[in-house]
Amino acid sequence: MEIENVVEEMRTAINERDLEKLTRYVDVKTFLSEGYEEVTDELANNCAKFHKMYPHDLFFKFGAGVLRFYNSKFKGVHLGFITRVMKVYFDKNLKPPKSFTAAPIDFCAVELSKLLKALHSKVKKITVEKSRAVAEIEIAGDNSLYGKMWGNLNFQFEFVEVGEIWQLKKIVNVRELVPPVLDMAEKFWPKEWDLGIKI
Repeated sequence: MEIENVVEEMRTAINERDLEKLTRYVDVKTFLSEGYEEVTDELANNCAKFHKMYPHDLFFKFGAGVLRFYNSKFKGVHLGFITRVMKVYFDKNLKPPKSFTAAPIDFCAVELSKLLKALHSKVKKITVEKSRAVAEIEIAGDNSLYGKMWGNLNFQFEFVEVGEIWQLKKIVNVRELVPPVLDMAEKFWPKEWDLGIKI
């Protein structure tokens, strides 16, 4: 299958909540695990800068060493939470809970659904070199609250050819994306959502 078709298939799978189709083109567990490590590196390498920008965020207060230790210790918990949110999102029978504290997994899945509905993507460029391809995709928000929160971000996704199928390997431009995504989280993630998470 051509890489352009794979990108479109993945987009359709996410919009239609078809997890089986999505997992044909990405090893979700590996993708999340390796991405988690890359993001941790970027946060740690820029810990002092982020502490100055967000002095009330305790995550950056104690330095890069503590940040790395924390993320290493709780990697399983963090990825477990993300994985469960994804699983609930792909459940087409999802019902909105009354509050975050009542059902944090379901609540975040509903918020993810609202966010994705406010976004649209556009393939800007695909570069193929033998068994490796990089797709540059612009993901922009609409005029809704969720769309304005997101803004406009450009992703570079790396794919590798496995047999006759292209599979998503990683996000290439993590360093470029961490600052705006972090700023989004710092501005819009309510403090009360950090309470009562039950893993």
